[in-house]
Amino acid sequence: MSRPGRTVALAAWVAGALGCAREPGAGPPGPVASALFAVAAQLGSTPAEIEQAWARLDEMRARVAAHHARSGGDWVDDLDAVVFGELGFQREIDSQAVEFFRLPSVIAQRRGSCLGLGGLDLVLAERLGVGLDGVMVPGHFFVRTRGPSAPRNVELLRRGEVMPDGWYQAKYGPWPTGGASPYFRALTPPELAAVFWYNAGNHLRAVRDLPGAAAAYARAAAELPGFAEAEASLGAIRQLQGALDDAEAAYAAAARDRPGLPGLDQNLALLKRERSVAQINPRRHAP
Repeated sequence: MSRPGRTVALAAWVAGALGCAREPGAGPPGPVASALFAVAAQLGSTPAEIEQAWARLDEMRARVAAHHARSGGDWVDDLDAVVFGELGFQREIDSQAVEFFRLPSVIAQRRGSCLGLGGLDLVLAERLGVGLDGVMVPGHFFVRTRGPSAPRNVELLRRGEVMPDGWYQAKYGPWPTGGASPYFRALTPPELAAVFWYNAGNHLRAVRDLPGAAAAYARAAAELPGFAEAEASLGAIRQLQGALDDAEAAYAAAARDRPGLPGLDQNLALLKRERSVAQINPRRHAP
């Protein structure tokens, strides 16, 4: 995910966020796989690419199971030993391009962002029956173990290293807690899809596809209530498009869900100036 609150174009961009044949006996996709492959299909992965990704996933599943049989250790350790060790998956921290979080591309290139690598771990864990959850903090994504023992935060940008809660709080905090906050908790499959749509919005915005970015941000905000970065980013797109009332409504939702969101005050100030100019010259600022 990209870190929110950076200034781009506007005074402040507040954004930095099936059916196919399978190996016999592998079983149907679970809810996480279904959600992430559905997003991938809508973001341009072809049926052939998805089919190939499924085949590779089942090969990886078999490798992790074999590694676990040899080690007799922890399933998540075995999973990351295969992904980062045997298969040599690499992190991508510079580019927001869709190929680094769209699951078939991540699998084909063996390279992904925190979101792309996290999605891969989650789908593999689901197919192995291993308890693993996706967790979001502002500008970042990781996975967390689930089960009878104490949960562990598995940091994908550090090859699966276990990191304490305080590390995330110091590096990515603060963030709202309690209530409907989407941060630092297990995300449901539809909520995971929302995080992918948010990153899709960032990519589409970067390539100047404003209608596509608006649709992606709106979907992210709808599927993950309280996702202030998605709401504010939608507001920024609407503002660029000249839809000032819609921009104001999106900013208001973001301010409600995350007071003090970096960059939001600057965009609101710019919006106020634009409204003043629009009152003087309404034709120039009509949507």
